[in-house]
Amino acid sequence: MTFSKAILASVALSLLSCGESRPPDASSRMLSYDLLMSGVAIDAPIVLSEFSPLPGARPASNNLSGRMTLATDSQSNDFRIIVDELNFADLDRLGMQELPPFSFEFVQDGDILVPMRQGPIGNAHNWWEFVLLPGKVWDEEFDNGFSRVALPFALKERNEDCIHNGLMSFLFTDAGNISNVAFQISSQTCGYLQFEMHGLLRAEYEPDGVEGGAEAVAAVNANRSSRMPQRPIDLLADYFPNADPSEFGSVEEIEQGDMSVFGFIIDGVHYVGGCDTPLGKFPYCNELALPSYSTAKSLVGGLGLMLAEKAYPGTATALIKNYVPECGDDWEGVTVEHALDLVTGHYDSPEPHADEDAAIAGRFFLGEDHATKIDFACNEFPRKSDPGEHWSYQTWAIYLAGTAINNRLKSIEGDQADFYNDLIVARLWGPLGLSQLAMQTRRTNDEVAQPLSGFGLTFVRDDIARLAQFIGVDDGRLRDADPLDRKLFDAIKQRNPDDPGMQAELETIRYNNGFRSFNVAEYIGCDQPIWLVTMSGFGGINIVLMPNATAYYYFSDGNVHRYLHAVRESHRIRPMCRGNA
Repeated sequence: MTFSKAILASVALSLLSCGESRPPDASSRMLSYDLLMSGVAIDAPIVLSEFSPLPGARPASNNLSGRMTLATDSQSNDFRIIVDELNFADLDRLGMQELPPFSFEFVQDGDILVPMRQGPIGNAHNWWEFVLLPGKVWDEEFDNGFSRVALPFALKERNEDCIHNGLMSFLFTDAGNISNVAFQISSQTCGYLQFEMHGLLRAEYEPDGVEGGAEAVAAVNANRSSRMPQRPIDLLADYFPNADPSEFGSVEEIEQGDMSVFGFIIDGVHYVGGCDTPLGKFPYCNELALPSYSTAKSLVGGLGLMLAEKAYPGTATALIKNYVPECGDDWEGVTVEHALDLVTGHYDSPEPHADEDAAIAGRFFLGEDHATKIDFACNEFPRKSDPGEHWSYQTWAIYLAGTAINNRLKSIEGDQADFYNDLIVARLWGPLGLSQLAMQTRRTNDEVAQPLSGFGLTFVRDDIARLAQFIGVDDGRLRDADPLDRKLFDAIKQRNPDDPGMQAELETIRYNNGFRSFNVAEYIGCDQPIWLVTMSGFGGINIVLMPNATAYYYFSDGNVHRYLHAVRESHRIRPMCRGNA
């Protein structure tokens, strides 16, 4: 989870040269009571253990309930660009280095601090939206009766998916006294823009009752109590003799400095790794915000269609032009499933990824309103083949599918209907117990508020483990329900001979209903096809569901998509071949 392969190496080495993972006692804290109260500038990034409780920390003696406001317009901070492949800093460095407005309500339950809004939280800032996650509260010896908070947060790029993860820390009392707030961004999952940012902010705290606080606390506690059991990846060999944990998150495939998090799921246990930064481990890895990028094509587009087809038969074969009036007569015969399969017949280049990579695609991705996006999706590319004949990777085709699903649902249930909230959240994310982050998706910034369906989700790593378990191991079934259309679901598992999907980048890869399937037989020595189901995202995100009831995922930002080391090791632990191989 790097912000550079060599970010501030000299600073990191000097801070970590003592070999200690945390300060030895509270009197030597860098984020001391005196520093937080005085507002003295922090000259350099600090080790992330400063945001963790020290040995001997006590339960919080104060309770935070009310609104906290930060003076982000007059901050004392340091901002340093590390990677800027698109030269954003030259366009608007000042706007990029300013935090968005921060005035949010919080409620405390024991040692947990719960934000009442968990991002991304839209605002008028040119660059960033806050993503807030549950924090930790405790007491320490030298804090003079104040309680101490560590609050994980992230900045998510406006209208995009790049994530920049950080931490805040401050002191407070029941009476409303509050220190300055130290903040630091030290890692990200973003291939084209990476930076370091830290500083102190003036803060105000207004203690008060928080409407809905009990419900927010209950939701966080329910999510945490039902998380999939976790073990460090290093312990894998303790449960599976001769397993090699280093094959998962292998440095031979993904550079350690590019890796955010990774995990392996087997027998209902989530073996976890990653969360490394040049300034130490991110101390709250279960609360690290992760972007979806194009994994949303599978999870929103693909699962959304399967849910809609099960609940409202005929959605998959519904014509795009009947539910998206902006698409004219040359869309005749193109169905929702064609759009989700990326075989609409509308394209410029016959090369699979050329349209997505073309400069004109910026009009779709940068446009924030539905009118701009749907005009581009319907009218930018001519019809060159019949639907179902040519595969062309186009995020706007998935947007078309999502728009058609949403509009069909509204035509049946009324204008208040929303396919993300009413189908995906109500029928899947809620029953699966996903985090509050996953309950939201990026939408157009207008009255339409169309879910984007091709990108825009935000996760924590337990969400990924639960989704992998649901799709890969539980075969798309809940304990007491079968919410997905079986024909469409079987197609992504290569179990529907009438619907194998289209060849994508390689002969061994097929694309169907928003998912890729990858035949790995030749790579693991099997004599019959062995299909993995995969979801991938820009920059180096992959979720790999294997037919031996295991799954592997990683989130990285080095623009590398490799996972055969993990696949081979999973095969060695639990063979995938069928028959005599």
